[in-house]
Amino acid sequence: MEKIQASPAVEEFWKYTKAFQSLDPKAVAAHFNEPALMITPQGVNALPNNAAVEQAYARIMAELPAQGYARTEFSQIAERRLGDDLAMLTGSGNWVDKAGKKFMPFGMTYTLRRTGQSWRIVSAFIHGADAK
Repeated sequence: MEKIQASPAVEEFWKYTKAFQSLDPKAVAAHFNEPALMITPQGVNALPNNAAVEQAYARIMAELPAQGYARTEFSQIAERRLGDDLAMLTGSGNWVDKAGKKFMPFGMTYTLRRTGQSWRIVSAFIHGADAK
C-alpha cells in the first residue's frame, strides 16, 4: 500500500508494522501504550506493560520463521479521528511468505492515543478477514 501524506497516527502504525516484520517483540512493544489491550481469535490479552506486550508478540512470532514469513501486506487502511489525541485505524492485511504466497488474511482495528508528541497503540483487535 502506498503511503501518501499520512497522519502522525498512521505513520506510527507503519513504524509498528516495520517492527513486526523484523520479528523482534521488543521492537514491537515500543509502539504500545502502557496499559494496552489485544484481542485476537485466540483470546483477550490485557497488556499492562511492555514486558507483557513482548511476551504476547513472542508467542505470535515464534512460529512465523518456520512458516517462511517475510512481510505483511495491507490492502486498505482507513483512519477515523476520535479526537485530537485519539485515532482508530481499520483495515485488512495478509502475511506473505518468502515465495510471495499470502498465507494469513486478517482484518484489524487499532486504537492509538497521543501523549505528548508520541502516538501509541492502546488496543489491537485482530479478526478474520471475512468479518463484516
